[in-house]
Amino acid sequence: MEESGRGEVDLYETLQVHQRAIPEVIEKAYRVLVRKYHPDVHPPEKRDWAHRKMTQLNVAYDVLSDPASRSEYDAARRLGRSRSDLTDEEQVDARTLKCFNHPKRPSIKFCWHCGRPICGECFGGDIHGHTICVPCAVLVERDQQWRTGMDPRPQDRVREGAPMGGKGLLVHYGLLTMLFGAILWAVYYIALAFGNTEQQALLLATGLAVVFLVLVVQRLTWRVLCPECGESTGHAGFRAHAPWSEFLAPQPYCPNCGRRFRTTELQQTFD
Repeated sequence: MEESGRGEVDLYETLQVHQRAIPEVIEKAYRVLVRKYHPDVHPPEKRDWAHRKMTQLNVAYDVLSDPASRSEYDAARRLGRSRSDLTDEEQVDARTLKCFNHPKRPSIKFCWHCGRPICGECFGGDIHGHTICVPCAVLVERDQQWRTGMDPRPQDRVREGAPMGGKGLLVHYGLLTMLFGAILWAVYYIALAFGNTEQQALLLATGLAVVFLVLVVQRLTWRVLCPECGESTGHAGFRAHAPWSEFLAPQPYCPNCGRRFRTTELQQTFD
């Protein structure tokens, strides 16, 4: 590992980024390394080692994420000098082994979500087996409440009303056909009104009809896999199993197990 003239660990190498890395890259690298070296993901015999790695990551991120500190570090790095007169151990103790929210209190854990050191008061519990601080726990809870498409509670999976079934599909695609027909008719006569010949107007309407047909076929053939039961479904399946009260906007519930798809899952293509 590269070192400065006084034996300090190179902070850029600690975060595994280039010395000209932009702040977004430094932030991303820090998040990835936090999840890799967090003590929660290592067996007990490697917790001390992981804690030291996390300490190094926090020192590096604390310096490189602040423009003024980074400029000072870069200048000292080019000259081969230390940023301060403190030893490496003293810099670690002074900068990282204190709670980020209570600077006078020693840290006991690292937050999995933000990577910051926390004391007992700032410990927000565990999420999926990983340590999290109180502020991050609040943010995660709010994110789950605000994000559209999150999986509801089991008791909320039951929807009132009979499913639309095949009749709902016929009504839906029948209305779409009528709407598309009205649009094509309007396009045809508008083209004539602007001085186009009948052949040109018909060609324009035909081209638009082909576009509509491709969109309908794409909608019918789109599929997504349910992460819970593994069944695949698509727009037609969502509509057929939704109650009539959701005719205009069927909710993306799995027809097999009743799980509601997240928005990010619906954006993934089915292979």
